[in-house]
Amino acid sequence: MSARPHERAAGFTPPQAARLAGCTAAQLEYWQRCGLVVPAPDVEDPYTFRDLVALRMVRSLLEAGLPLVRIRRAVIELTRGGDDITELRLVTDGERVWACRDDGQILDALRHGQLALFVAVDRLAADLETDVREFTRERQSFIDGLRGHPEHPAGSG
Repeated sequence: MSARPHERAAGFTPPQAARLAGCTAAQLEYWQRCGLVVPAPDVEDPYTFRDLVALRMVRSLLEAGLPLVRIRRAVIELTRGGDDITELRLVTDGERVWACRDDGQILDALRHGQLALFVAVDRLAADLETDVREFTRERQSFIDGLRGHPEHPAGSG
C-alpha cells in the first residue's frame, strides 16, 4: 500500500500551499501573521499536509461567517495537542466550536437544539489528498518534460 500524501515527509512552498488550500497568497500570509497556521520556520517547503488541512478548515469556517477571532481560538485549541485533525468533524453555533470524531459526539454537541454549522474536516482532508496527488502528478510531468523524458510530449522531437 502506498503512502497517503499527508504521510510523506515532503512539504509545500507558500504558493503551493495557497493553491492547494484554495486561498490567496495574501490570505496565507495574513493567517500566518495572525498565528492561525504557522509553517515550519527556516525550511524551503514549510507547509505540511496537516497545515494544508488547517488552512482549508480556516477557509471553510470563514466562508460560513465565523469571525476570525473565534476561528483562531478554535484552530489553536485543535492543533495544540498535535492530534490528527484530518479525522475531525467540526460543529459550531457561531460562538463555540466542537471537535467531534464520530456522529455520536456531534449529536451530543447539538443536544441543546441550537442551530449549528457542520464542517467535515475529514472530508476536507480527503479532498485535499486527491488535490495533492494531482498536484504531484502535474509537477512530475512538468519535471519529466524539462528533462526531455521520452514519454512526455515536451521531450519528443
